[in-house]
Amino acid sequence: MSAAASHRPLGVRRHSPLWGGVLAVLLLAGCGKKESQPEAGVLAKGDGWSVRADDFRHWWSTRPGPADSPRARTEALDRLVERASMAAAARKAGLERDPETIAQIESILIARLQETQLASQIDAVKVTDEAVRAQYDSQREGHYTQPETVRVALLWFNTRGQQPLVDRYRARLEQIRAEMMSGPDQFPAAAGFGPLAVGNTEHRASRLNGGDLGWLDVSPGSDPWRKTVLDLASTLKNPGDLSEITAGSDGLFLVRLVERRAAAVKPFESVSAEIRRSLVDQQREKLRGEFSGRILAESRPQRFAEAMAAVSGLPARPGAAPASSSPQLPPGTALGTEVRPLIKPNTP
Repeated sequence: MSAAASHRPLGVRRHSPLWGGVLAVLLLAGCGKKESQPEAGVLAKGDGWSVRADDFRHWWSTRPGPADSPRARTEALDRLVERASMAAAARKAGLERDPETIAQIESILIARLQETQLASQIDAVKVTDEAVRAQYDSQREGHYTQPETVRVALLWFNTRGQQPLVDRYRARLEQIRAEMMSGPDQFPAAAGFGPLAVGNTEHRASRLNGGDLGWLDVSPGSDPWRKTVLDLASTLKNPGDLSEITAGSDGLFLVRLVERRAAAVKPFESVSAEIRRSLVDQQREKLRGEFSGRILAESRPQRFAEAMAAVSGLPARPGAAPASSSPQLPPGTALGTEVRPLIKPNTP
């Protein structure tokens, strides 16, 4: 045996396989303890979620905060990590299948779809001056003509069709009428019946305002009480004029004319902006309808009548009117008759 060989450590050759195995295990264990390399563009990740660079850029650009710095970036990322963790917890809880959550998500998606594919067309809608003028000319005699109106004051008693009540209240109204006729300067037309109305009318809505009923459209209506007031007003020409005292099935009436306005066409300049907005809205609504129609056609929806009929136990809808087979109109209102604000008094 050579001298070099005689100086080698005795145990190395015999135990080298064992040490090699131990070394391999340690190396593998060490590799397992190293953090995995993140995916490209991923800034943070957890169980079922990740925050990507694009998410961070969007958050950074849409939320107010301090200028760019390592601390500002860390704080922003912490917020995104918190949001992503909470959203993942909501998904684990099954909330993404909750009907209300689904409806809210669909609303957001629809809004984004319209924003990206329809908004530019909506914003581009323009209406020419010629179109505005043509619309005005076509509706000038109807929509843009103000009807004749009168402003009247009223003293009224609910006589309930009983002659004794008519006689009692007629005497009171005749006294008031005579007093006003003898001294018209003491009773300005703009004041109606003034303080005399407080104790001499059963029309509660106007008794504290001189009996003033406000402006009334003189076009015919179906309410007999209103018709009586307008019929009496039609006999009056000048502000301050008083009607005759009239008794009927709806009570005892004394009417005073406060002011009258003749029918008049609204000038084009006063309504042109309104017409333009209306035409723009119409065109935009048409674009929205065409957009929705195209999406529906592409989705090729199927509806299942039997399945719909089998749906039961529906709760009452908020604000839903009772189901009816025909529209409900006020008593005495014929089809096609405009329902006007009720000026008839509420009486027992």
